[in-house]
Amino acid sequence: MTQRADAPDSSALVVGYVAGAHGIHGIVRVHLHDADSESLAPDRQLILRRKGQDEGTVVVGSVAPVPGKPNRRRVKLEGIGSRDAAEALKGCELLIERDQLPALSDDEFYFVDVIGRPVQRERDGGLQDLGTVVGLTTNGAQDLFEVQWRDPGGKAQTWLLPVVPPLLVELTEERVLVDLPLGMLPDGLEDED
Repeated sequence: MTQRADAPDSSALVVGYVAGAHGIHGIVRVHLHDADSESLAPDRQLILRRKGQDEGTVVVGSVAPVPGKPNRRRVKLEGIGSRDAAEALKGCELLIERDQLPALSDDEFYFVDVIGRPVQRERDGGLQDLGTVVGLTTNGAQDLFEVQWRDPGGKAQTWLLPVVPPLLVELTEERVLVDLPLGMLPDGLEDED
């Protein structure tokens, strides 16, 4: 699964999407981008977006997990009372305003906020540019930033940066500073010495 940001400066965050209807009473199946997310809670207001266009807001009535599928929830949305109404929402992204989410601690961040930031490392008394964060993916065991850079021929290439504390030295509004072991970077970025 890869998550990309179209509007990283937006006050609303994409938390998942409607995967389809569940049953005949208007309940929807929601796929969350983060299995541990607590963003879907009763009385929480969600923004519906399809193909980049907002389609209104809905309020969460109830939420239940789907056994055996950690990223899935069965969600009752107020005003959605039939299977047809639930099925009509299939494919809609679900967004939530940041002010409805818990405050972040100093060592936490939203992945979407890192998209577009340059990745750098200290090298020979200066900073070496390693590319720009363009997306997020996972290998099942850990999250990985997709970092895009241009090879010497000018072609865009991508490498994966594990999102783990020993590798991420500093994350600021301006950049992601990393300390990487030898062999982690593509050949075009790794020093010869």
